[in-house]
Amino acid sequence: MRKLPLLLLILVGVSSLFAQRPTVVLGPGQGTANFRVPFHQTGHRTLSRDTTYLLTGWYFVDSLATLTIQPGTLILGDTASAATLIIKRGAKIHANGTQTQPIVFTSSRPRGQRKVGDWGGILILGSAPTNKPTSQQIEGGFGRAHPNTDAQYGGANPDDSSGVFRYVRIEFPGIAFEQDNEINGLTFGGVGRKTLVEYIQVSYCGDDDYEFFGGNVDAKYLVSWKTLDDNFDTDHGWSGRIQFAYAKRDSTLFDASAPGTTNGFESDNEGSAPFTSIPRTSGRVSNVTIIGPQSDTSGTVNPKWHHLALIRRGSEFSIYNSILVGYPWGIQIRDTLTQRAALEGRLEIRNTSIQAKSRVVTHAGGPIAGFDAATWFNTPAFGNNGGTSPRQASDVGFTSAAFRFDATHNPVPRAGSEGATAPAAFSVGRLSGDTWFTPVTYRGAFNPALPFSAQWTAGWTNFDPVNTDYSRGVTSVEQVHGAIPVAFALEQNYPNPFNPSTVIRYSLPQATRVTLKVYDLMGREAAVLVDRNMTAGQYEVVFDASELPSGVYMYQLRAGEFRQVKRMVLAK
Repeated sequence: MRKLPLLLLILVGVSSLFAQRPTVVLGPGQGTANFRVPFHQTGHRTLSRDTTYLLTGWYFVDSLATLTIQPGTLILGDTASAATLIIKRGAKIHANGTQTQPIVFTSSRPRGQRKVGDWGGILILGSAPTNKPTSQQIEGGFGRAHPNTDAQYGGANPDDSSGVFRYVRIEFPGIAFEQDNEINGLTFGGVGRKTLVEYIQVSYCGDDDYEFFGGNVDAKYLVSWKTLDDNFDTDHGWSGRIQFAYAKRDSTLFDASAPGTTNGFESDNEGSAPFTSIPRTSGRVSNVTIIGPQSDTSGTVNPKWHHLALIRRGSEFSIYNSILVGYPWGIQIRDTLTQRAALEGRLEIRNTSIQAKSRVVTHAGGPIAGFDAATWFNTPAFGNNGGTSPRQASDVGFTSAAFRFDATHNPVPRAGSEGATAPAAFSVGRLSGDTWFTPVTYRGAFNPALPFSAQWTAGWTNFDPVNTDYSRGVTSVEQVHGAIPVAFALEQNYPNPFNPSTVIRYSLPQATRVTLKVYDLMGREAAVLVDRNMTAGQYEVVFDASELPSGVYMYQLRAGEFRQVKRMVLAK
């Protein structure tokens, strides 16, 4: 059979390559007329990465239905209709993204105009046990705002599965329906342990980034970026596990409501006295890095900023092998019921480095006989927790780069510091014998032996979603690494030839406007990978060409007066 020339292969399908990307509306429709109006998906549905979706109203995936989302799919949340996705009890979501093709839920506003709480968020509801009635309405106004808006959770099946939620970014959720009645970025209500949750980033949320209402779902590789309220909130008997989580705070974003406070962890057994319902909230977390709003103790932040970890109301929440810094106050064991759990070994904090401006580890209420929070925290058997004296974040091992928000931010502790060398342990206390946790030798979310560019966050996270161009439906973004270079450079992509994705690296010795674009041999623009002002650094961007035909492509870097073009081959 005679083969077509390469140029002809490129021209085949060129019309589809440059055709307008389709947009499909999910839910009742845009606009204030559809504010919190329910839409019910009763069958199975698949969302495709070659289409951009506009989520509107309250979109329910009903019991026995399944929503499948392909890797690389972009879903925009409509502000006027308070777009919210609710996976009901008995339904399933299969959102299984990849490192190079994450699934992205973001604001429908154009870049530069996106802000905290632009749309609702995502709620996953299951049939696992809680300490509330078997059928409990999830918070957010469900069940009363409109007919047919029940959003119940809870049951008796700890092995319940709500599906797969993997390599997903959720940006600008948490819309406020009314004061103190927001939806979180990602809410779990009675979700069971057979649900797979990993590689999730929630950014610029108007309420908590992650909240767990009962259930026993586990999660690994979580990012909480510049949220308004708490990073991780646990209630109503949640007994799951979290490992490898990174939370970064902005001093200008906090809960300013009259009753509100802003914490890293906030854990309750339940919201009403006497707080004795069972099962108790008893989740365990390991290898968490929280970097709060204060880079040193000389400055001040709004008084709404409170604790790195507030554990109260009978909770047995436990923390291991973690690094928590940058808040006015550290950990508080708030009430006598919670103190009793700590004294009896049902609440543990082991092998964890804490830094705060004052009140590093305290108790409130009581205390019960024989309990002092600071003495308890400094117990030698807890593995050198780092003490309870106020100190600087730099004493733990963080440089000023840990508190930046641009492309040079770096949450990896410096070599030789406490954050890099203090021991971790997985065969002690409530971690002993639990093989779900991945044993590592370090504290915090990141391996100190690797640069930030080589950590588990590489390739799928986005730390500047305000300015990201989503107009072409591309969900991957560039990552920064290494020291400041001495010259502009554009490197050869690798691998080359490639299918369907490849990595392009480039270097910027100074801050400048940068564009990185891909063209076919006819000179037609095939993709815009970068188009914004950038700081100096070495960068890499993942180019996903799964929707392009095979052929030779050119990629061009424009950085100030610098121009460079290179070739690459897509071979499918």
